[in-house]
Formats: sequence, structure tokens, C-alpha cells
Amino acid sequence: MVDLSPYSTAKPLFGVLPTWLSPMDAERISAYQLYEGMYRNVPDAYKIIQRGSESNPIYVPSAKTIIEATNRFLAKDWTFVADPRLGTDAERALIQQVLTPLFRRERVWSKFASQKRYGLIRGDTCWHVLADPTKPQGKRISIMELDPAAYFPIYAEDDDTKLVGCHIVEIRVNDKNESMIKRQTYRKDQLTGTITHETTWWELGAWDDRNIDPKDLKKAKNPPVPPVPEHPLPPQITALPVYHIRNDPAPSDHFGVSILAGLERIAAAVSQVISDQELELALSGLGLYVTTSGPPVDEAGNETTWQIGPGYVAEIDPEADWKRVNGVITVEPNLDHARFLEEKMQQATGVPDIAIGEVDVSVAESGISLAFKMAPILASNSEREGEMLGVYDQMLYDISRGWLPAYESINFGEAATAVSIVSDPMPINREAFLKEVGLMIDKGIISVEYARVLISEKLGLEFPGTMGEQVVVEQAALALARNADPFEARIARELSVEAA
Repeated sequence: MVDLSPYSTAKPLFGVLPTWLSPMDAERISAYQLYEGMYRNVPDAYKIIQRGSESNPIYVPSAKTIIEATNRFLAKDWTFVADPRLGTDAERALIQQVLTPLFRRERVWSKFASQKRYGLIRGDTCWHVLADPTKPQGKRISIMELDPAAYFPIYAEDDDTKLVGCHIVEIRVNDKNESMIKRQTYRKDQLTGTITHETTWWELGAWDDRNIDPKDLKKAKNPPVPPVPEHPLPPQITALPVYHIRNDPAPSDHFGVSILAGLERIAAAVSQVISDQELELALSGLGLYVTTSGPPVDEAGNETTWQIGPGYVAEIDPEADWKRVNGVITVEPNLDHARFLEEKMQQATGVPDIAIGEVDVSVAESGISLAFKMAPILASNSEREGEMLGVYDQMLYDISRGWLPAYESINFGEAATAVSIVSDPMPINREAFLKEVGLMIDKGIISVEYARVLISEKLGLEFPGTMGEQVVVEQAALALARNADPFEARIARELSVEAA
């Protein structure tokens, strides 16, 4: 049967799979490493066939081009606002006052940018919220990036779609240079809803209570730090504090898929074409030579290799021929083939030329043409944002309604919470947009005040609350100045003087 697993196209490029993991987890983590290697253009990610000893393979960053173009239009300018439908004005203001410095301190926006990019590369993104009650108040909560390679979800035995816990796993070494597994575990009691946490230490390959027989589990000896016994989190925390975002998941799959999945062979082929062409050009410059002479020999009479270059003298047999092979080097077929392959990569991932910076002015200035060009990448990213923003909204809810009340004694009321917002990823033609708004004002379709709202949302301009009144006063003054008759004003002044 055809292998339709999420990592089927990546398997031929895997090295030795880690033995301390289940087969599926080993494939998943190997895929993360492979796709990150492709993005970083690491030669070991996929091998190029070396054509001769003088070949120096070139690795074209095609994978990085796809990732960066997609990332640029995904969840643009993500941030949060207090949900305007819930709570009072004072509660919503307090949410902004508390969450904004928390997110700045935890560098959430810069972490978000990194997480978004690597979520496309790996196929999965994870966040970890935790707290330290021993820290000063106001600094107890941490919002951490979590490598998805360390995340191992736990599902209910009778329902593999119901998440009931997770392990956070990493390999650590003690002072005797012994490797072992550090396992943090969160579980949710299905009857009480209580979330528990513990930290335990295990031998390699004997830690995963999800997949191996309990009698095969083996606690590690001499851990670097003592284990942390199971204990409940505060009752305000009702959800697991690890947040997992899947990229392009297949139905019922627990994990996402890299945007580079299925493109491994094409990316390698592009680099192969350019590497072959580079060798061809090098040979054209250095020259390829043929001779009917026998091989050269050293002073001891042993055969050796030809040495060709500046300052070398080639000694050949009498009557033998020595000549350079001449020919015309044509690079266009190779370049056309490389362009064809890269174009297919872009089409498969919905990335148009304009998204990677190849701009046709006529297309950019035409709203309809630009919309058609951008439609594939915007549609794909809209689907990704569905899961992404849903998870971020859940994390925002849990922080504002659970973690802050539990550890910082901050309550926003019964209903108030924060929600995600993103900007329109579509590039804006400012001149065309302002003309359209002006036309709607002239036609009486919208008010000037609403036009300011549209301009503020689209162009990011901020207008003072008194702007409308100021404009009315200024327009009235200008109208008065335009309609004033200077001779009439002079006559009025002179008449008033005579009357006096």
C-alpha cells in the first residue's frame, strides 16, 4: 500500500531514527530536523550528487523563499485587545493595562514572530505557560516557547481525540555524564477537572507510559535535581498550560505538517541543476584537455596525475597530441529548468511571484489583478489562521481568567477577557483607497466621521477625538475669508467712524 503518513516524503532523507522514542514520534522529530535543515540550507539536509572531484555543490535557498513569502502574509501584526462584547469599560481597560506589560516583559510579540515562522517549517508550534509563586508579585507568570520535539500529548484511552494531558520531555546529563530523560507531566482529572503537575526522571527508552508496558518503565538513578511530586495547580487553572498549534493538519491527525512536505525532491533538484551548471562553467573556464600521450611519471618512474595550471610544464610523449576541448556553454536550458521547478514549488504552496518581491507594476496598481494574484496565499493562510488564532484566544482566556487571578490576584470580572486581532495582509494602494473613501463621502454613502474610522483601520492613522469639531471651525473660517468683500469691510469701518 502507498505510505500516506505525514512524513512519507521525508523518510528517504532521514538518518538513523532516535531509539528512545516510539517509531511515529521518532519520524516526527526527524522531520522537524530535516525541514529546519532545508530552511537553513544545511547541506546535510539533502545530498547533492557530486559530479567529479572539482564539484562544489551549491544549495539554492528555495525552501527559505517559500517559508518567508508565506510567513509575511500570515497573521499579520498579531496582537490582542479586550473583547469589546464582554465586561465593563473599566474591566476592559484593566485587561490592556495588565496584559500589555506582561507580554512586553515576556517578549511575546518577538516570540510570536519566531513561532509563526518555525510553525510553517516544522508543522507544529507549542507554547508553555507557567508560574513561580516565589517570585515578586507582578513577575510570577512566564510565557515560554516550547520546542514541539519536546511535546508528547496524552489522549484518553477510549477516545484518541480527547486530550487529557501531556509530557514535556528532554534529555539531560547528570554529573557522572549519564544521559537520562527529564519528564514534566500535566494531567487533567476527568471527574474534577483538576490539573496536576509533576517532574520525574527516567532511563532512555523507558519513560513513555503512553506506549510501553508499565513493568518496562525504569526510573533513572542519580538525577541532576530531585523529582517534583505530583501536585495540583490552583483551581482557577482549568486547561492544560501547553498550547499546540498544527499547520495544515490532515483530518484526525494529532500533529501538523510542514509547508515543505512533498517538496524535498524538487528543492534538491533545483540545487542539483545549479550545481551541475556551476561545474560546467568552471570546466569551461579552466578548460578540459585531451592527449594521446601516456600518463605522467615522477622521478622514480611511478605514474602520477596531470598538473595543469599557471607555472606548470606538461611533458608529453613525442608525436603525441595535446589539445583543449572547445565547445559552446549554454546556461539557459539549465536556468529554464530551475525556474520551472521553483515555479511548481510556488504553485504547490500558493505563493505568487508578487509575494516574493517580483512585482509587475500594472498588477500591483490594479486592485482586481492584485486580488487574483494574492488569492492563493491569502486563502491558504486564512485556513491556517483559523486554528492558530483559536489556540491563541484560548491561551489569552486562560491567562486572563486563570493564571493572573491564581498567581497575581488580578481579576477582570466575570466576563472580561482578551482576543486576538490581525491586520489585513493585502497590500494597500493608499492613493486608490483614499480616492474611494472620498467618492463615498461625495455620494453621501458614508459620513466623514466613519471615513476617519476606515482610514484609521486601514492606514493606521490616529485622529484626535475633537478632530471633527476642529475641521468644522476651520472650514467655516476659510469660507468666511473666501466670501468676505474687502471694499465692503472698508466702507463699513468708515461709516462707523463718521457716525461717531
